[in-house]
Amino acid sequence: MLAKSMLLAASLLLMTGCKLELPLLSGSSISGPLTLETVTFERAGGPQCPDVAGTTPENIRCASLRLIYPKIVAAGTPAAAAAMNQYIQAQLLEYSDAEGKPPATADELASMFVADYNDVPEAVGLWEMVREVEVSFASEHLATLAIRESGYTGGAHPFSGQRYAVFDVNTGQQLTLKDLLVAGYEEGLNTAGEQAFRRERGLGANTSLEEAGFWFANGMFKVNTNVGVSGNGLVFNFNPYEVAPYALGPTEFTVGYDAINALIPDGSLLAALAR
Repeated sequence: MLAKSMLLAASLLLMTGCKLELPLLSGSSISGPLTLETVTFERAGGPQCPDVAGTTPENIRCASLRLIYPKIVAAGTPAAAAAMNQYIQAQLLEYSDAEGKPPATADELASMFVADYNDVPEAVGLWEMVREVEVSFASEHLATLAIRESGYTGGAHPFSGQRYAVFDVNTGQQLTLKDLLVAGYEEGLNTAGEQAFRRERGLGANTSLEEAGFWFANGMFKVNTNVGVSGNGLVFNFNPYEVAPYALGPTEFTVGYDAINALIPDGSLLAALAR
């Protein structure tokens, strides 16, 4: 590692103390007990970063990291806020050095990322990694976190992806489809999911998924576990390369509650949204 010889730009840590204005998703108003602060962390380092005299687009050699995420100030209970914050930090700091040691802080993550850049002799231009966590939906009982990552570390394409995580805002428990739907929901959800997927992709009911360029096992559609809760339904996301070539890009689609109402038991936290 060349960590000691790195030219590191100054760190920037900004925190806003106001309550986050949560976005509207699918036309539903967002309510609930969550109070948030937005945190932004930025750091760059390398032999020739933008703040170094003489840097041009042709000679830049730099790696940059940007993290944007919510700090949960309050939820239904203090334990729920703590659990959600712990989860957010785990997603932001998912990385390791050459010995497999994970970073404990954003500063350590930045140092590892810059060191990895410096350890590649042929690395030129700009490496970058952006990680963003957003509360994309919140209600009295449920909250959806959208975790996005994008950047470039060499190769033919930049990378990008998004995944969802759903939480009970009163307990801090991360919830799965098994927690929200009836036992044996799979067949009905896959049927409704395929219809929504085909609509999103503009595919007819009889169009072969395989011939359309998708890689579902045995040509049979199946939802994944990358799912969030919204005001209108369950939002699923297939990232690039997951079920299709990079050129086809990601696919996000919503399975409306009206299509899966029979799969939502009265005792589910989804019932208040779906009924």
